[in-house]
Amino acid sequence: MKKTEWVVLEDERIAEANAEPFVILYDRYFNRIYNYVRYRCFDAVSADDLTAQVFLKALINIKKYDPKKAPFDAWLFSIARNLINDFYRSKKKYNLVNIDDVEHILVRSNRPLEEISENKDEKYRLLNKLETLSPRHRDIIALKFGAGMTNRKIARLTGLTEQNVGVILHRGVKKLRKLMEEEER
Repeated sequence: MKKTEWVVLEDERIAEANAEPFVILYDRYFNRIYNYVRYRCFDAVSADDLTAQVFLKALINIKKYDPKKAPFDAWLFSIARNLINDFYRSKKKYNLVNIDDVEHILVRSNRPLEEISENKDEKYRLLNKLETLSPRHRDIIALKFGAGMTNRKIARLTGLTEQNVGVILHRGVKKLRKLMEEEER
């Protein structure tokens, strides 16, 4: 049995047992869930609140979790995605990425991180350009860079094929680079 399979089975057993060991799952998944939510929310306070809501909803519904339907992390990210979508539906706006968290996307533009970090204006420009991408591109970019998920996990979570996730991610980042380059001219 691979280590990842063991972790998934362990997560499922913890979730099935009772709510008390939920603290273990919280510790294990908090950073990934928080990063994903933070990528999708511009406001740090909203990101904090939504992350807390994800874990509260998971704790309340832990008895309903069925490991045969999906791995535990996919179940948590589904809760997070739904809460974020509800949040923005109620606000009627889409602010997806925190300006302080986008540096590793910019690194893909082959520019030194120090140069990028020193230029806050560029971060604001990137944030504005991210907002022009489709919700699908923004969600995939947030799952990939914010939650650190693999294309395979993103595919399972979104119902897309792994290849489709790769294409959407590639096109989203390519469009983002193009928009940034056009503005520099």
